[in-house]
Amino acid sequence: MVPESRLAPGPLFLALVSLALLPFSAQAMDPSDPDYDPLEDDSLWGETVSPDQTQTTSPEIKFLTEEPEQVPHHHQNQITLSPSSLEDGWVDLRQCHSDIAPIRRMVIAYNEERIEDLQVESTTNIDLAEARGDRVDLRGVHKDSEVCVTARMRVIEHEGDGVYTMENGPFVRRFLDGYFPMRVTMAVNWGDLDLRLEETHPEAQEGFDVVESDHGIILDTLFEGELRTQVRLRNAE
Repeated sequence: MVPESRLAPGPLFLALVSLALLPFSAQAMDPSDPDYDPLEDDSLWGETVSPDQTQTTSPEIKFLTEEPEQVPHHHQNQITLSPSSLEDGWVDLRQCHSDIAPIRRMVIAYNEERIEDLQVESTTNIDLAEARGDRVDLRGVHKDSEVCVTARMRVIEHEGDGVYTMENGPFVRRFLDGYFPMRVTMAVNWGDLDLRLEETHPEAQEGFDVVESDHGIILDTLFEGELRTQVRLRNAE
């Protein structure tokens, strides 16, 4: 995974995940210090992808129609709605990260106010993975690694008149001033709830696929820059 420079979601968006990675340096910090923050301890981090390999320096979204030479990080989300989701906004989340670039330390951070019961479900080629409140701490990330987590997240907002919205982002792979390719797949399953898709933003286009069914949708995209998504659902008539 290419380092993200302290990704922080804007106030109107819920980030399904923030990937906190920092470039390597020889500087060390004292873990016994009361103000010690592992996110700031550069000595814990291994070598990362060089900024010379960056694709673009602009955060403007650019959808890709061809796979890059190096397989990009794949961010997969399975979101399941229940009848109570339309009342309180909470959904079940299963999230997997695969094709992560090898690195000594990686932290996956979530919105503290919108997540509960975060647990590590499985790992592959990762020495240690621990869920701690609103973050997952990974150590010893090797080639062909994968980590999957489960959680409850509050992502649904009721607009009124039977309309519900779900906003996520920004999804981004960033190191210094460079943005790198990333694949995001998001499956939203509402089962037998009386819902239909009204619109997505971005809308379906080349490089941003939207697959609909009576019971849910799947968004799949390969892009550079920063991606924010909105899904609007309406009670079926």
